[in-house]
Amino acid sequence: MYLAKVSELSKGDILAKKIYNSDGKLLLGAGRKLNEKYINKLKSLQINHVYIEDDRVNLAEEDIEIIPEKIKQEAVMIAKECIKKINCGENKLDEKDQKQLFKLIERIVETATANTTLLNCIKDIRLLEDELFFHLTNVTVLSLIIGKKLDYNRKRLLELGLGAFLHDIGKSMVPPEILDKPGKLTSEEFEEAKKHTTYGYQILSKLEDVPEISARIAYLHHERCDGSGYPKGISKRFIDEYARIVAISDVFDAMVNDRVYRSSIKVSEVIEYLYTTFTENKMDRELLDEFLKMIVPYPVGTKVKLSIGCEAVVIKVNEDMKSRPIVRALNFNGLEIDLSKDLNIEIIGEIS
Repeated sequence: MYLAKVSELSKGDILAKKIYNSDGKLLLGAGRKLNEKYINKLKSLQINHVYIEDDRVNLAEEDIEIIPEKIKQEAVMIAKECIKKINCGENKLDEKDQKQLFKLIERIVETATANTTLLNCIKDIRLLEDELFFHLTNVTVLSLIIGKKLDYNRKRLLELGLGAFLHDIGKSMVPPEILDKPGKLTSEEFEEAKKHTTYGYQILSKLEDVPEISARIAYLHHERCDGSGYPKGISKRFIDEYARIVAISDVFDAMVNDRVYRSSIKVSEVIEYLYTTFTENKMDRELLDEFLKMIVPYPVGTKVKLSIGCEAVVIKVNEDMKSRPIVRALNFNGLEIDLSKDLNIEIIGEIS
């Protein structure tokens, strides 16, 4: 199994992971042999990457998942339902919704923080129209993993997880023509988009069981430590730690996944960008350092080009040498190469 660009798929390629939408509806099942019709369907759905089976690369789904797929599907559906209720003008979640939400956060806390020394994979196969719901789920998972690294107790993890899951709920009150605009926003449109932080806080502060500290994440997650963020332009000492954690997770997930206005960015390039924010003091240095210790430049399932002139797929990450994983060549009879031991061979590029 490896990650492939839809634009480079060939007839006969076999889908390795199922594709579903935010309603939990299966769009294409795993094991499906792709023909021109299916490839065109993927393009029409604006899906840019999929996982493809390859007998030379034996990866299980759990090798490239941070949380179980079933829980992720549930989280995405609940995120959509929360946004939908706000969109309908209710501006609140009823007691049943809140109980369901709290139960979900507890399940994510239990699964996402169980074994997370390294984050091997974080790229979604999702429809662009479902971008927000998958994003809320991913930011929650990433934030909880950081919280776990900081030895947060269960109470703090639940507070963090709840605020992370709802951090962008204010976008439900921003006009869709702004949120879904494929091009650059005008200054007026950007000012309106920025209001989602205030809208989100207003919504969450009205929910009885949402702690104030969780609601403040929605308000503060776009603030930056050097004072260059919004809505208030405050500096680090005025930004809650939860919000500083979610800010890191928010930026990371937004960059490594496709957005309506641009394609995803390679993880290795995102890491470089985050180091830039580190040196410019925009993100919390200590928190970002903890996060970057877990991020790998070439996640499991990534297709790469080696300096010996062949293509390979990352099958395992070396914890002590994250930039030199174990790979399986797609020729040479599927030769397995541990780049941490064979230092004469290098990764010279990421293919997908």
